[in-house]
Amino acid sequence: MKTLKRFSTIRRVLLLLAILIGFACGPGAEEMGEFFSLFQPETATYSPTDSRYIFTPQLYNAGLFGVDEASDSLSEEANTEVWVRYLGAGYSPQFVGDALADTSAKNALVSRLAGAKPEAATYLRFAYAAQQAEGIGAAWEETHPDTVQLTQLSAQARTRAVSTTDPFLKERYAFQAVKLADEAHLFAQSRDNYEQLIAPLSTRSFISDWARCRLAGALLSLGQKDRAVFEFAQVFANCPTRRLAAERSLRHQGLRFTEAALAFAKTDAERVAVYAVCAIQPRQDALPLLEKMVELDPRNPLIELVLAREINRNEYYFAAKQFPGYVDNDNTRADSVAFESRRKNVADYAGQLLSFTEKAAKNAALGNSAYYLTAAAYLQYLNGDYNSAKTTLDEAAQQPTANQTLKQQIALQQMLLLAAQPGLPDATTETALISYLTQFKQASVPDSTEPYNTNFRFTNAIQTVGKQLAARYVSDENGEKSSGWLSGCSQKKADEGDQSTLVGSRQAKAFLMRLITTGNSSEGYSLYDFDAQMALEDSTSLHTAQHLAQYIATPGSEFDERLVKLAGVDADYANQLVGRRAMAEENYQVAANAFAKVKPAVWQSEAIQSNFAIDPFSVNMPDEGKPRNPYTPVQFAQRMNELLKQAIAQGSTDQAAQAWYTLGCGAYNLTYYGNAWFIQHRFRSSGEPYTYRYGSTDVAQLDRFWNDPYYSAKTAQSYFTQAAKQAKNPELAAKATYMAARCEADALQTRRTVEAAKTGGYVADDDVAFNTKMSQIASSEYETYLKTYQTRYRQTKFARQMQTRCALYRDFMTAD
Repeated sequence: MKTLKRFSTIRRVLLLLAILIGFACGPGAEEMGEFFSLFQPETATYSPTDSRYIFTPQLYNAGLFGVDEASDSLSEEANTEVWVRYLGAGYSPQFVGDALADTSAKNALVSRLAGAKPEAATYLRFAYAAQQAEGIGAAWEETHPDTVQLTQLSAQARTRAVSTTDPFLKERYAFQAVKLADEAHLFAQSRDNYEQLIAPLSTRSFISDWARCRLAGALLSLGQKDRAVFEFAQVFANCPTRRLAAERSLRHQGLRFTEAALAFAKTDAERVAVYAVCAIQPRQDALPLLEKMVELDPRNPLIELVLAREINRNEYYFAAKQFPGYVDNDNTRADSVAFESRRKNVADYAGQLLSFTEKAAKNAALGNSAYYLTAAAYLQYLNGDYNSAKTTLDEAAQQPTANQTLKQQIALQQMLLLAAQPGLPDATTETALISYLTQFKQASVPDSTEPYNTNFRFTNAIQTVGKQLAARYVSDENGEKSSGWLSGCSQKKADEGDQSTLVGSRQAKAFLMRLITTGNSSEGYSLYDFDAQMALEDSTSLHTAQHLAQYIATPGSEFDERLVKLAGVDADYANQLVGRRAMAEENYQVAANAFAKVKPAVWQSEAIQSNFAIDPFSVNMPDEGKPRNPYTPVQFAQRMNELLKQAIAQGSTDQAAQAWYTLGCGAYNLTYYGNAWFIQHRFRSSGEPYTYRYGSTDVAQLDRFWNDPYYSAKTAQSYFTQAAKQAKNPELAAKATYMAARCEADALQTRRTVEAAKTGGYVADDDVAFNTKMSQIASSEYETYLKTYQTRYRQTKFARQMQTRCALYRDFMTAD
C-alpha cells in the first residue's frame, strides 16, 4: 500500500554553482565565488544510498538546481513483499504490487480476497478510502484532505486495531490510526495512538517504523522538538524505507542536535542514532558529534562520510578570500563580516580535524587507516605543512584498501605535493608530474558518452598544479619570481647561448602549464574557459610566444613532447600566437614570418573564412561598402609592415599621411571593433570585455581592458593622429581626425563597461549619476579628436558628404 509522507518534497532552487575558480601557488583562490575542492568524498566508505549526504554548497547532494527529488523508493517494494508472504501461494508480486498501487477499491485483488481472506479485503477497502480522504494526485491537480472523514477513519482504524486478532492487520490498522490522526491535525491523538497501539505490539515490522515517523512529525507539530529529533533519529537508523524521510524532516525543519534529545535514549545504539542523523545536517560543525559516534559505535557506516563532509565543508574557507555569498549558517549567509570571522578561525577547526584523523588512523576499531591517513595528509597540505603531508601520505599509500577512489585520491595528493615544492622542478619531478597530469586530465571525463559530466575536483587539481608549476618555472634558483613569465625574456641577450635557451624553455613550459589550466582543446573540461585562455594569450609577450614556438619545434625530452600534447597545441598554434602577438606589438614583419610558417590548410578553416572576409583596410566608409578581402594573413601583415616603413621614410608629406591613414585603418580592424580582429585574437564575443570575472575591487584587472589597445584602439588612434599631423590635404586630415575620434568613441564604450563593473552591480542605461560621471570622463579624456574635428573640419567636403550619406555619422556627430 502506498503511503503519503508527512512532509512532501520541498523544492528549494538554490544557486547553481559552476565550477570555475582560480587557484594561486598554494591552496587559495584568485577569484571568489565558487566552491573549490580537491578532496573527493567518495574516498570515504558509505552506502550508495547515503551519497545524498555528501557536502555540496547546495547544502546536500541534490539534483539539478538543488531540487531534492529523492524518495524512499524501497517503500512500495518492501510493502509488496510482505503482502505476498502474508497472502501465500497464488499471489504473484506483480499482481499484488499493481493492486496496492491501484486506488480503486474494486480492483482484482480485493475481489479475489473477498472470498479467500475477507478480513484482508476489508482492510484494503479501508486503506483505499483513507487514501482518497488524504487527498491525492499530482501537484497541479491535488485535492485537499477531508479532515472530517480523516477523523472518522482514524477512529475506525483505532477500533479495528484493538478488535482484530490478525497480527499482520493489527499493525496496519494501528499505523492507519496514527497516520490518519496526524493527517487530520489531531497531533495529540496521533501520539496517543502510537503509544497505545504500536508501542505494546510484541512483534513489529517496518510498518511500525512508518508509524514512528508519523509520531515524530506529530510531536514536532506539538512543539516537542527534542523528542521529535530522537524519534526521527531512530527511524533514520532502523528503517531503510523511511530513512530519507526522517533525515529530510530534520533538514527541512532546521532541527539540530540537543542534549535534551539525547536524554530520551536508553541504549548506546539509540544515542549514536541521534548523533549520526544530526552530524550530517548542514550549517554546523559536526566534529563533536563525530567524536561521540566513534566512541559509541566505531563501526557506524556514516563515520567516514561525516569526516569527508567536514573536510569539504571547510575547504572553501581556505580558498575564498572574500565572502562568496553562501556559506554555512544564516548569519554568515547574510553577513560577510561573520564569514571573515569564520575564515580566520578555520585553521583552529582544521587543526581539530587533523587531530581527529591522526587518532582515527591509529584506532583499530575504526579500521581503514588508509582513509584517515589520506585525510590527515590532505589537512596538512591545506595548512602548508608539505613535509608532514608527504610522510603521512606515504604511510597511507602503504595501507591496503579496495577503494579505487581512495587510491586515486592518494595519487592526486601526491601530485599536489610535488607541485607545491619550491624551486625549479628537476627532470624526475617533471616526469612524475606530467604522468599525473595526463592521468587526471583523462579521468576528469569519466564517461566518453557524456563529455560534460566531469569530475570538477580533478580539474581543480589540474588548475592548481598547472599554476604552481608555471610560477616555479618563472622563479629564479632561490625560488624568487623573476620579472614574470608574461614579460618574456627581453632582458636576455642573444650571446648568452645555452642560458638564454634554458630560460626560454622555462618560459614555454610556464605558458603551457597555464594553458592546461584553461582546458585548452579539452572536450568536456569543466573549467573550459575561453576568456581565461584569451587573457593568457593576450598578456603573453612576443618573446614568450617565440620561445613557445621554438620549444614545440625542437622538444628536448619526452617530458617536453608530453607537455605539448597535454596542452593540446602544435606548431601551427604557436606560430599563430607569435604572429598575433607580433601584430599586437606592431612588429609586422615578424608576424608575417610567423604566419608564413602556418600550414595553408589552417588558413582555410571556417573561422578564418568567416572572420577575415572583408578587406582589412576598409573601415566602412559610405563609398567603401564591404569589399571582399584580397589578403591572406601573411599578405596583410606584410602590407602593414610596408606601410609603416613608407610612413616613417616619407616625412611630412601627403604620401606619408596616406600611409599613416591606411596603416591606421588596418590597425583599427585588428581591434575588437574591426573586421580583422581574428588576426590578433583567437576568440571574440559580444560579451567582451569579460569584466564579469572580476570583482568590483579588482581595479587593476578591470583597468587592463580599457588600457588594452585591442579594446581602446590606441595603436590605430596614434596612426590616425600621425596622418592628421602630416597631411597637407585638409580632406585627408579631416578623414584621419574623424577616424581618431571614432577610436576615442570605441575606447569610451569599453571604459563605460569597465566603470559599470567597478560599481559591483547592474547599471541601468538611464542611471543619472552614472551617466553624469561618464559624461565627465568622456569630456576630459575621450573627446579630444571629436572637438578638433568639429572645430576644424566641419566645412570640408568629406564632412559634408558624410553628413548627407551616413546616418551613423550624423548620430556620431550629435551624440551627447
